[in-house]
Amino acid sequence: MKIINKNRFSLVKYSLLCLMGLSFGLSAEAQSKKVVLDISHEDKAIYQSVNPEIFSKYEAIVQAIPDAELIINEDGDLDAGLLDEAAALIILSPLKRDREVRKKDLTPAEIAAVTAYIDRGGRMMLFMDEEHRVDMEAFGANKLIQPYGMELGADLPMFPNIGAASVISEPVKEIYELSYSGSRSLTGGTPISYMNGEDKYVHGAWVETDNGAKVIAFGETMTGLFMGNVEATMQNGMKVIWKGKDDPLFIADLIVWMLD
Repeated sequence: MKIINKNRFSLVKYSLLCLMGLSFGLSAEAQSKKVVLDISHEDKAIYQSVNPEIFSKYEAIVQAIPDAELIINEDGDLDAGLLDEAAALIILSPLKRDREVRKKDLTPAEIAAVTAYIDRGGRMMLFMDEEHRVDMEAFGANKLIQPYGMELGADLPMFPNIGAASVISEPVKEIYELSYSGSRSLTGGTPISYMNGEDKYVHGAWVETDNGAKVIAFGETMTGLFMGNVEATMQNGMKVIWKGKDDPLFIADLIVWMLD
């Protein structure tokens, strides 16, 4: 089945695809747009322990986009060989400070390769979790986004399960309910989402450069893990269902915008 390529991914289309369990392959004559999901700095099982459906949801989102293909980079380097083929790059934050993986942090070579990729018009979305889960300075997150006018900072006050909401903007045309329970500060760029409540801390922001590069950053990772509607057991034994039912729709809009 061939789908006519449209500029924006339809909310209705994605909802129907999810309900019907459908996905669409690439047309034989089309060149695929490779979306690289980088999890090479954390054990894949850690992400799955937080949300067992995380990777199937990324696959459903990308497969529903005409001529798009998901590549999960589990342990390879973020180098020119990988990035030259990437239409978009998504970097998920590590979730454990004491992780034991081949690459705990971004290497200088990876930072240089990602920067070169963006400078030639690449598209990147970065999720960076709070300091008790990841040493941001050691990881090198700001080296990826500071050249483009954004900066991640210290952890903000915790507001358990308060949630966040998107704002209507160039990348997103809907107001979505998003997961949020705490984050780092994020300055610069154009806000794409805010924490709920009076303080309304910036949750995510975006930049588009003169050469067409697109950079999105978040000061937390719940939204990128699709934590909305996931049940969790707190340390005190209390169970909670995270707000953020629209996480997949929000991320779908952002991926489509990056690929546009």
